[in-house]
This record gives sequence, C-alpha cells and structure tokens, in this order.
Amino acid sequence: MIKYRLRGKNVEQLIDLAQSGLKDALEMIIEKYYPMVLKISSKYYAPWAEKDDIVQNGLVGLIKAVFYYNKEKSGFTSFAWRSIEAEIKSFLTYLNRKKNKVLSEAVSVDMFTEDGEEESSYFLSNHELTTSRRAIVEYLIEEVMKFLNEEEKEIFSMWLNGYSYKDISENVGVSPKKVDNTVQKVKRILKDKGKSSIFNLLRELF
Repeated sequence: MIKYRLRGKNVEQLIDLAQSGLKDALEMIIEKYYPMVLKISSKYYAPWAEKDDIVQNGLVGLIKAVFYYNKEKSGFTSFAWRSIEAEIKSFLTYLNRKKNKVLSEAVSVDMFTEDGEEESSYFLSNHELTTSRRAIVEYLIEEVMKFLNEEEKEIFSMWLNGYSYKDISENVGVSPKKVDNTVQKVKRILKDKGKSSIFNLLRELF
C-alpha cells in the first residue's frame, strides 16, 4: 500500500512527491498538518464568520504552501503556518461576493474538464469541495500573473474586479481591443496551466 510506504518519509520528501503529482503524499501532509490548521483557525473565530469557512480557507493556505514551498528558503512548518494564516486573514478581510463570483466566471469549469465531461466529475456540490476549487483558481491566477507585463497585470486585475472593457480602457489608457487581447491571453494561459501536474493532482484529489 502506497500510504504505508510513505509513512517512513519525512515532510520534505512528502512535499517533493506531492509537487511531482502524488496524491497520497499530499493527503498525508494534509492529515499531518490538519491540527495546525485548526489551531490557527481558532484564533480567528468571529460571530460574522462561519467556523467551517475559516478552517477550509486554512486548508487552502496549507495546500498552496505545499506547492510554493522551497526547502532552500525556510522550514516547511513555519512556511505553512504563514501561508495558512495569510489565507485566513485574506478571507476575513475580503469577504467580497462579487469578486469571488468574477473569479469563478473568469476560470470557468470547462477549462478544468475534458470536452464532454460534466462539472460534477470533479467538483461536487458541497462546501468543502467548492473551497478546494477556489484553491485551484487562486493558484492558477497567481501563476498567470508571472506571464503578464505590468500593463497586462493592471488590465487583468481590473477585469477580475468586475470592471467593463470600457472602464478598463479609459483607466489604463489602452484600446478596448488591447483589453480583449489581454483577457484572451489570460484564458489561453489558464487553459495551458490547467494541464499541469499540480492541477491534475488537485483535480483528482478534490
């Protein structure tokens, strides 16, 4: 059994395997660090924020930490702690339904499935899976930014926040055609990133 063999490996070895696309390694990391997610989440409980929402966002932070971790820069536990805390703080600060809606529309589910597949193949209708899907969306958007110049980043950011092509054109000082070209470029990048091993790992897991 794969999980039995993985139990003798240290965290950095598990991270290497998870980053290369091994689902069982990622599951073991989540299992190992789940108590830490609960501990951090407990500091941010508030009457206006659901406990489960905070915990799920903490898990998003943990998953992102696995993908972004570089062992040459820090230990994983401290890196994961910062990532979990940052994700929770971001969630509590930006409870903005419009932005979340735009993000979901910007990376539509047909980018995540092969032709003819239904959304339910990967993203079932329960809260936990929706949160995990958001982790994928946020990871991909952060990756997209690496391929854009400063002007394109500004266009992309305004588009994510719901601005019209006309508003973006006037604020950035470019033509509506430039705005559309940037949006189409982003969609092409997202489709390409959607074929990555990390994406496929997340898709399989959740």
